[in-house]
Amino acid sequence: MDRGGAGRPDGLLAPFALNPLPEEIHMPDLSPRLVALVVPLLLAAAPPAPRSEEGAPDTFSGVARVVAVGDVHGDVGALKDVLRMAGLINAKGRWIGGKAHLVQTGDIPDRGDHSREAYELLMRLEKEALAAGGRVHALLGNHEVMNMLGDLRYVAPAEMASYADQATQPDEAGGPRGLAGHRAAYGPEGRYGRWLRTHAAVVRINDTLFVHGGVAPGVPVNTLAELNAWVRRDLFPGNEPGGARHPQGPLWFRGYALGEEGAEEALDGVLSRFGARRMVMGHTTEREGKIRARFGGKAVLIDTGLSTGYGHHLAALELKGDKLTALYPDGRVELTSGTP
Repeated sequence: MDRGGAGRPDGLLAPFALNPLPEEIHMPDLSPRLVALVVPLLLAAAPPAPRSEEGAPDTFSGVARVVAVGDVHGDVGALKDVLRMAGLINAKGRWIGGKAHLVQTGDIPDRGDHSREAYELLMRLEKEALAAGGRVHALLGNHEVMNMLGDLRYVAPAEMASYADQATQPDEAGGPRGLAGHRAAYGPEGRYGRWLRTHAAVVRINDTLFVHGGVAPGVPVNTLAELNAWVRRDLFPGNEPGGARHPQGPLWFRGYALGEEGAEEALDGVLSRFGARRMVMGHTTEREGKIRARFGGKAVLIDTGLSTGYGHHLAALELKGDKLTALYPDGRVELTSGTP
């Protein structure tokens, strides 16, 4: 979340080297203690951890209604509010969306105190939606990856403390309460780390790509399966560097939100390569608190600042056939071709 970019100021076409880390996940900024905590604990009673080649399905067709929601950042109350507003859950938080697909475009954790509740809600809704013939797609965002890899600078103290019950050993003396539990929970066999590591970074539903940041023109792959495998590579030990931490990987890239010259042409090429008409993205906050379309509706930006810390701007994007509609508490707005 937040505006910003890597490489060029517009975040668009900086050289696609495979090694640099994004500024927000730059490991030298961490204390030696936190760096040492990157390697997660293994929970003895947990089921086997997923392998890097395992992942959720990434392509779906024939879906009559899709609802997309942007960055949550630890505000489970706002998440429930927007899902009720979109008619996907009832007053008790149970799935009533039928065969609809919900896409949450990543950044569930950090900057708020209730990320665990948001995870638990989406984990339960995944099962309820699937039983009803629908789907919940909780995509990977940069903040999920930061937590899995031990970059904890954006974890609020109360949120850190909420993980204490996940610990298999005491917190280190002098460290924040809940740190050992957080490390265990986000590890490959932890409750949330295991769940997240099976999720996609990018999905295509009907003719639309959904992703946290954006799919840059320089990604070194040609299929969604390869793209998601490239991202997951960073989430398991022993692999060569992948796309989860790359500044122009799909969790970090901002070129279609902030870029000007060359951005539409680059987007056209990516959409053609992955067989889509448009791309829906979170990650870059829309300061007016409204969903925005660019480039004739080929780029749709849905991070409106949902969480209370960003203004509690409730919004969801609904896709039904060729019709795109922004849903707000005060009504529905059909999206036009958008702004440059």
